[in-house]
Amino acid sequence: KLMTTMKKKVNPLWGGRFKIGASDLAQSFSSSVDVDKNLFEVDIKGSVAYAEILKEAKVINAKDLSKIKKGLNKILLEIREDRFNWDPALEDVHMNIESRLAEIAGASAKKLHTGRSRNDQVATDLRLFLMIRIDEILQTTTSLQKSILEQADKNYDVLLPGFTHLQIAQPVTLGHHLMAWYEMLSRDYSRLIDTKKRMDVMPLGSAALSGTRFNIDRKFLAKKLGFSEISRNSMDAVSDRDFVLELASSLSIIGIHLSRICEEIIIWSSKQFDYLELSDDVCTGSSIMPQKKNPDMAELIRGGTSKTIANLMGLLSLMKNLPLTYNRDMQEDKAYIFDSLDFSENSLALLGIVIDGMKPNVEKMKQDCFKGQITATDLADYLVEKNMPFRQAHEVVGKIVASAESKDKQIYELGIKDLRKFSKLIEEDVSAYLDPEITIKSRKQTGGTAPSQVKKEINSAKKSILKRAL
Repeated sequence: KLMTTMKKKVNPLWGGRFKIGASDLAQSFSSSVDVDKNLFEVDIKGSVAYAEILKEAKVINAKDLSKIKKGLNKILLEIREDRFNWDPALEDVHMNIESRLAEIAGASAKKLHTGRSRNDQVATDLRLFLMIRIDEILQTTTSLQKSILEQADKNYDVLLPGFTHLQIAQPVTLGHHLMAWYEMLSRDYSRLIDTKKRMDVMPLGSAALSGTRFNIDRKFLAKKLGFSEISRNSMDAVSDRDFVLELASSLSIIGIHLSRICEEIIIWSSKQFDYLELSDDVCTGSSIMPQKKNPDMAELIRGGTSKTIANLMGLLSLMKNLPLTYNRDMQEDKAYIFDSLDFSENSLALLGIVIDGMKPNVEKMKQDCFKGQITATDLADYLVEKNMPFRQAHEVVGKIVASAESKDKQIYELGIKDLRKFSKLIEEDVSAYLDPEITIKSRKQTGGTAPSQVKKEINSAKKSILKRAL
């Protein structure tokens, strides 16, 4: 390829000490506007507030402020109506907006950046943007939890095998299992709340790294922008991305939870389990097998959650070797976190649709609760209540299980005479400990699977959800 000998024009916003501008490849490589233009609304909001503070500090006059605000509002409208010309040569969202403002407001626009750097500007914009997105994800998480609560309430007493190692373990209820999903998401919700609290600190006024000499009222500026606190160290403020890392971590944990939930939905909807039927609107067919109904949306959520983990690893790797203060490497943070945010919000919403349309196969779930020697632990508990030490009871029941399986029977199918061969403590009242429909009712302590307790937890969760909206 022929290489041009034409000198490149330097960037007018920072090119005073340069003789020639960056090459085409360098410009293309360094441009982030395709990603960070998502920040346009918070960038303009921050600039309006900053202009007002400059006026209070007597750095600009009322006429300047009016021109700047009118210009920024015009730019906001242009972007919203897709009439704004994004120029990759201007590198990022901040300089694109500043350049356009200069065209509209003239000399007044050139005063806006007084005492401000792109370093504290982007740190402020990103915090504002992420706090808005966190609120949106909190709402979507709540919506998903409502879907889970509705299914749990309908099925609070439906018998279901509980599993360990994917082997039938003990009887539970479907409502109890669904409330486990609810609890996962409740922790996710609280992590996002905590993340937002630590994010709610305004860096603006830190300038490039050493603060500003102008009399900026940072506390008033923070109030205008909706921040609760201002940063206490200008060097840390412009180079801190802990808030991005923490959010990425919270989103990756949400991803893991969604993946685990989807894994169970996928297994349960298989013909081998046949515990669930999924709605047609979240499934697809096969291009060759006419009978297939595949749980593709659940699979895509399960697979896609790997991105949230990869994005967290990318951000951790990005930040781990950076000295104070700002380094251009940090430009890469937005692609990672924006991707995780978009996926998380979409997958939370989609999983809600999946759960809303689920139809449990109550009979099949109940049938499987009479397999796998599912009440063996209850039989051991029975012997303990008859004053046998638990370890001895465990051994006795193990022998009973082995005997039953040698006869191709479940322990509830053994007669009293057969059971008493292993312990004379066993009497007729043992039958209540072998029937899963009866035994689950005894586990009524807080956190237990008794239908009465599950109903209490569902009602408590509903009240908790209502408080979020207040």
